[in-house]
Amino acid sequence: MADHPLIPPMGTVSQAERMFRLNWVASLERSPSGVPLHSVEYVARQGPRVRLIDIRNEDEIIGPLGYIPGSDWLPRATVDDLRSRFATDDPVVLISRGGERAAGLADTAEKAGLRYVAALRAGILAWHDLGYRTIRDPGILERRGQTRPAPEESARAGGHLTLEEIEGHVGKREDTRWIKLAAVLMHARCACVDGRDDTAVIGTPGGDVGELVLALDGLEHVIERPLTEGEVAALIVRCADALGSLYMHSDVTAANSLIMALRADDRLTEAIGDVYEPLEWRKWVASPPAHVRDIVLDHLLTHGNLGCGHLKLMMQHPERYAVRAELVKGVVRAWMHHRWSDAPQLQLVVLPGGHEEGAVVLVEVEDDLHAYTPIPLISPSCAGSQMFVHHPHVIAYLRKELAALLCEQGDVIPVEPGHAAALAQHMERLGAQQMGVTLELLANGLPIFGVVFGRNGGFRVEARGHVGS
Repeated sequence: MADHPLIPPMGTVSQAERMFRLNWVASLERSPSGVPLHSVEYVARQGPRVRLIDIRNEDEIIGPLGYIPGSDWLPRATVDDLRSRFATDDPVVLISRGGERAAGLADTAEKAGLRYVAALRAGILAWHDLGYRTIRDPGILERRGQTRPAPEESARAGGHLTLEEIEGHVGKREDTRWIKLAAVLMHARCACVDGRDDTAVIGTPGGDVGELVLALDGLEHVIERPLTEGEVAALIVRCADALGSLYMHSDVTAANSLIMALRADDRLTEAIGDVYEPLEWRKWVASPPAHVRDIVLDHLLTHGNLGCGHLKLMMQHPERYAVRAELVKGVVRAWMHHRWSDAPQLQLVVLPGGHEEGAVVLVEVEDDLHAYTPIPLISPSCAGSQMFVHHPHVIAYLRKELAALLCEQGDVIPVEPGHAAALAQHMERLGAQQMGVTLELLANGLPIFGVVFGRNGGFRVEARGHVGS
């Protein structure tokens, strides 16, 4: 079967560019009439590579709803306006109040030849309602009808990132999205600290699945025995019901290795059929036939087929991570089985390329955290390089919430709410140990920077030594 026309053949563009286009296509939704739409969550994670075009009127754009940082303002834009400013393959997202005006323009623009154009589904209203920050800076009025040049790909020889490069990256307002902490709990995801992710993230080792392993390890200490397979599965379902998005990632190398292993297994030949192209494989792995799912999981948990370095290292060095390897495998199995039961909030993300991180960045917010506190989402792509991104204060807050949730599941395991404080302390202590091991193995010698955001949107960058020193 031919590949999707929007996905270029392998080798014609960089792996990162091809993965961006694959993710654009895979995330794109269509209205009943065929209008291209992207969700708020997808758009919020994109950096300046995706051009945001707000087509609302002046009183709307600096009114109570504000506008998305990084937007350009083309009021009452037409297809000719778009075609004169953007190349055929430039990714463009159109924004209106409720999405209707943008949808109409996106539909017309796509038919006129813009291949990567979409409307923000449900418009700025949805962005605001889902807890993402907008701004009302009147400076955008001076740029009426103007679009900033597309960001150029940086060419960098590699090596360590400097404090000045971190400042320049974080200081680009279009690279920083903000989300209320309460919204993180309800529908956002925690990604891995992995620097290969080119989207804006809240980072923790292993992402949401890494946090689940950490929490369930703590529960085993509370109840003084290993969790059973059934208990792990039940707790994963409870967490998915309560917390919304739960993230795990792989990478292109591991995904290709997994595909080769699946193809070589005679037990899967009939189930795989003529699946060949990337989108076909993505759909197949997202929902393989029920009778072969355990076989697929056995291959996934084989060394080399799981792309998250943190999870893989925990299985390889359980004594250093102070966790049972079988618990890590059990969490991944339960997570995959629940995802296969049609739980779209469980997100498996494939990252491109290899590790080229030049720094470790700890993202913090001044003052205490509250449900209404805006949290910065930071892109690990920096100055033509990568950086590990970790949000320690946010993750500590979320660990307390996860501990409280798990200690309310007394009908599944013998716990009670009074155990929550001890569980959270265990998670914080072991989480710091595991973070240290992963950085030692993947980032030894890299500089560490703290990026501290103030309530007014300002920030400072602090040098905090080097990994392993």
